[in-house]
Amino acid sequence: MAIISRFIGADKYLDATIRDLPGAKRDASALWALFADTFPRANNLLVEGSNATADRIKKALWNTLEAASEEDSVIFYFAGHGTPDHRLVAYDSSFENWGTTTIPIEELSSLFKQSKAKALLCILDCCFSGGVTGRVFDEAPIPRNTDDSLNKIAGEGQVFMAASDFNQYSYEIPTTGHGLFTKALLNVFTTIDEPTDIQVISSQVMELVRAEAAKLGLQQTPVCFGQIKGGLQFPKLVKGLNFKALFPETSDRIISKNIKDLSEFKINGDILNAWSARFTKGLNELQLDAVNKHRILDGASLMVVAPTSSGKTFIGEIAAAKAISDEKKVIFLLPYRALVNEKFDYLNDLYGNTLGMRVIRCTGDYSDQASYFVKGKYDIALLTYEMFLGISVNIPHVLNSIGLVILDEAQFITDPNRGITVELLLTNLITAKEKGILPQLITLSATVGDINFFNEWLDINVLKTDRRPVPLTEGVLDRTGILQYQNPQGKILTKQLLPIGTIFVRKQKAGSQDIIVPLVKQLIRSSDKEKIIIFRNKRGSASGCAKYLAAELGLPPAQATIARLPTLDLTNSSNDLRNCLTGGTAFHSTDLNKEERILVEQSFRERTKDVRVLVSTTTVAAGINTPASTVILVENAFQGATLQPYTVAEYKNMAGRAGRVGYQEEGLSIMLADTQREREYLFHKYVLGSPEPIVSSFKEEELSTWLLRLLAQAGSIPQTEVIRILINTFGGYLKNRQNPGWKNTVAIKLESLLQTLISHELVEEENGFVRLSILGIACGQSTLSFDSIIRLIDLIKQHGNKIDNINSLMVLTQALPELDSRYIPLAKNEIFNLPSTTNIATTYLLRRFTQDALTFSKRQKRVSLLLAWLGGMSIDQICTTHSKNIFSAVRPGDVTGLADITRYSLRSVHQIAAILLQTNCPDDTELEKFMRRLEFGIPEDAIELLELPIALERGEYLALREKGIKTKEEYWKQNKKIRKSILGSKSDKMDSLKKRAKELV
Repeated sequence: MAIISRFIGADKYLDATIRDLPGAKRDASALWALFADTFPRANNLLVEGSNATADRIKKALWNTLEAASEEDSVIFYFAGHGTPDHRLVAYDSSFENWGTTTIPIEELSSLFKQSKAKALLCILDCCFSGGVTGRVFDEAPIPRNTDDSLNKIAGEGQVFMAASDFNQYSYEIPTTGHGLFTKALLNVFTTIDEPTDIQVISSQVMELVRAEAAKLGLQQTPVCFGQIKGGLQFPKLVKGLNFKALFPETSDRIISKNIKDLSEFKINGDILNAWSARFTKGLNELQLDAVNKHRILDGASLMVVAPTSSGKTFIGEIAAAKAISDEKKVIFLLPYRALVNEKFDYLNDLYGNTLGMRVIRCTGDYSDQASYFVKGKYDIALLTYEMFLGISVNIPHVLNSIGLVILDEAQFITDPNRGITVELLLTNLITAKEKGILPQLITLSATVGDINFFNEWLDINVLKTDRRPVPLTEGVLDRTGILQYQNPQGKILTKQLLPIGTIFVRKQKAGSQDIIVPLVKQLIRSSDKEKIIIFRNKRGSASGCAKYLAAELGLPPAQATIARLPTLDLTNSSNDLRNCLTGGTAFHSTDLNKEERILVEQSFRERTKDVRVLVSTTTVAAGINTPASTVILVENAFQGATLQPYTVAEYKNMAGRAGRVGYQEEGLSIMLADTQREREYLFHKYVLGSPEPIVSSFKEEELSTWLLRLLAQAGSIPQTEVIRILINTFGGYLKNRQNPGWKNTVAIKLESLLQTLISHELVEEENGFVRLSILGIACGQSTLSFDSIIRLIDLIKQHGNKIDNINSLMVLTQALPELDSRYIPLAKNEIFNLPSTTNIATTYLLRRFTQDALTFSKRQKRVSLLLAWLGGMSIDQICTTHSKNIFSAVRPGDVTGLADITRYSLRSVHQIAAILLQTNCPDDTELEKFMRRLEFGIPEDAIELLELPIALERGEYLALREKGIKTKEEYWKQNKKIRKSILGSKSDKMDSLKKRAKELV
C-alpha cells in the first residue's frame, strides 16, 4: 500500500478584498513535513502561497485521485478560507469570476467518488459559515446555504474531517502560527504511542479543540464523517529533518555579535547581508542581551528602556524579521505621522523593494493603506497610535492576524494628551488575551526613571540600560564661556570652552545669539565632520537662529538640497529656508510644508557637508533619525500659554540625539544658561538628574472619558465587571496596587457615572449587563473627550437635528473643547465675515459654550482660515490676509496644524452626528471627499486630481487647476510640454507609470 498526500495552504490572495491568513501556509507546511519525515517514500506534495491557485489545486487532486490504485491511501489537506456555501477559496479566487475561481465541496465529492483508492482522507481547516474572525470569508456574492451538506463528500472508504461545524467559525491563533484545529491535529499526531485509527485520532482532536476553544471563550467543534473498511491507522508522526528545517528549535541557542549568527533563527539571508553591511561592528551588548538572555527570537515579549542611539530600534527589527520568517504579521506603532513616513521609507526600501515584502502604512492621510491592513494583506504595517487604536476597536478581527507588536516611544504613555491613546491600545491588547489573541509585544522607550510596575502590568520582561555605544558628554554653558560637564566616565569637570571676550551683546540687549554664534563657530572649526542640532522652543526662534548662523558661519551653500526644494505654493518660511541653505544651515518646524521638512531631514541625515547645522523645534526630538555630533539646547522649557519646564526625560531624549552609531565616535550635549548660578542649577537638575518614573495619564476627573473608551473595547459585560475593565488599565492597576481600598471607592463613582451615561442614552442596561448603545459605540470609538461628546450632542439637538452640509459639520467641530484649546494668533478687535457657504446659523453655533468674546472670535478665525485653505488660496496669501499685525501673525504651521486637528476630530464628529441625524447628515462619501480636501487644501472641483498615479504637492495641484486641469482625464489630454512645465520630472515619472500600466494590461 502506498500513501499519496497533498497539502494545500492558501494563505495569500490576489483579490484585495480577501483577507490573508498567515497561519494557513504554516499549517500545511507542518503537516507535510511530518508526513514527509515519517513516510519518506510516500508521494508527498506541498502547494502553498501563490501556487495555491484553483487550477493547481484541482489538477493536484485530479492527477492524484486518477492515478491512485485500489491499494493506495490518499490524504488531502486544505487550510484557507471557506465560504458560507461550502467552497474553498484559492489564491486567485475573485469576486468577478466567483464560480470558476473557487472549488465547491460538490466538486471534491465528485472527484473522490471517481477514485479507485482504497482509503481517502480529506481534512479541511476552514470555515463553512459567515463571520468576521478566524478563517472566515463572508463576503461572497452568493446566498448563505445553511443545509448541513458536509457529509455529501463522505462515502464508503472515505473519511472527511472539518475544523468546525457547518455553522461555526474556524479560528486561527496568531501567536501559535496555526489554526486551532490543525494545532490540535499536530499535537495528537505527534503524541500517540502506537498506531491509531483515524476515528480515534479524530475523537481526540475534537475533544482538544473544544477544550482549547472554551478556554478562549470561543466555540469550535470539529466534525468527522464517513468510514473506511478495515480502518485507517497512523503511527506516531516524527519531527525529522524536514520539520526541523521549517521549524527549528532555538530556545537554547546563544549567538555572538556576528550578525550572520542570526541565520540559526531562520532569518532571511538577504536581510542578514543588508544588516551586516549597515552594522559593520555587529550586534552590540544590548541587542545580544535581547536575543540571548530575553529570547525575543523565541517569541518572548520584552520592554526595552535605553538611551537614544543605544540600538534599541534594531531590536524591534530583529524580532520583526524573525516573525516574518515564521509567517507572522508585524506592526510598528509610532507617535507621529512623520515618524511613520520616515520608518516606512526605510523599511520599504530594504524589506519591500529589495526583498519583496509587503510594507504598508496607516496614518490617517489620503495615501493610507488602511484597507490592506484590515484585510491582513501586509507583512509589515506601520501605524500611528491613534490609527491602530481606532481600527482595532472598530474592527477587532484585525488583531487575529498580528504576531508581533512593536510599540516605539512607549514613554508617551505618560504624556498628558497622547497618553490615553497609548494606554488604551495596550489595554486592548491585554483584554484580547481572553480571546486567545497573544501577539508578542516589544516596547521601546527612551530613558525613563522607575519602571513603576509597567512591565508587571503588561506581563513582560525588562531590558533596561544606561549604556550608549557612542559615549556622550553632557554639560551646561554660561555667558562667561565656562562649560560645566560630566564626561562619559561620570566625572564632573569644568573648562573654559569659549575664550573670554568671544561672548558679547550683539543687539540692543543680551540674548541667546550672543552665545550661539561663537559656540557654533568654534564647533564647526573643530572638525569638518561636525554636525549640530540646535533645539529652540518657538518656530520663529528656530528660523531666526538658522538665518543668522547662515550669515555668520561662512559655510558653503547646500546646492544639492536647494535644487530639490519645492517651487510652488511657497511661503515666507520657504524663502527663509532657501536663504538658510545658501549658508549651509536649515531649520525644521511646522511652518515648513511636508515636502520641505522631509527634504531637510534627509539632507541633514546624509553623510555629506550639504547641511551641517540644523535648528529645530522639539519635533525632531521624538525619534526622527537626525544624527548629530553636538546638540545645543538653548531653552529649558516648552513655549505655550505658559512656560512648561522640560522634564529630565525630555531633556535626556533631546540631548541623546548627539552621537549616533556609525556617524560619530562621541557625542556632546550643551544646554545654555545666563549666569553661573543658573548653570549650576540646570546642571544638577538635568545633567545629574534622574528621569521621571513611568506613570499613567489616567485621572479620576476624566473617568467618564476612560469608561466610554473602555466599554467600546469590552462589549456587553456584567455591571459588576465594569470595575475590572478599569483595573485592566495601567492607571487602574497602579491605583489598585497602591491602595487596595481604591477599588471600592471608585466603584461608587462608576455606579453614579453609569447612571449618567444611561441618562444620556450612551449606555444600555439589561438583566444586570451593561453595554454601549449605538450612539455610545460611536462615542466610545471616537477620539473625543466625554465633555466634547456631550457638547456635540447638545449642539446638534439645539440646532434642530439637521446638518445641511459638510461645511456645517466642520464649523460645528470648531465649537468643541479640543479645538478651543488650539492656539491661534488673534489681534484685538479682529472681525471675520464668514461666507454663506456654511449654510447654517453659524454665528449661533460658534457662540454656544463660550465664556468670552475672545473664544468666539478665535472660532470665527479658525473657520475663516479653513475656508481659505479649502478654497485653494495660496498658503502665503492665507497668512497675509489673516495677520492683522506682526504680533498676531498667522504662520503656515498654524494653518496646516488647524487643518490636521480638524480632520482628526471631524471623523469622530461625523460618526456621532450620523447616528443622531441619520439621513439629515452628510454621508460617508461626502465626508471622505472633504477629508481629502482638508489634507491637501484644494477646492472641490479639483478633487479628482488626487487620482493621478503619484502624489503631488499642494502647489502642484493648484497650478494644474490654474491651467484649467481639474481631472485625471484632463491632465492626460493636456499637451505634454504644458504638463512638464508645471510638474517637471514628476510629469515624466507619471508618463512612465502610465506606459508600464498599459504594458501590463
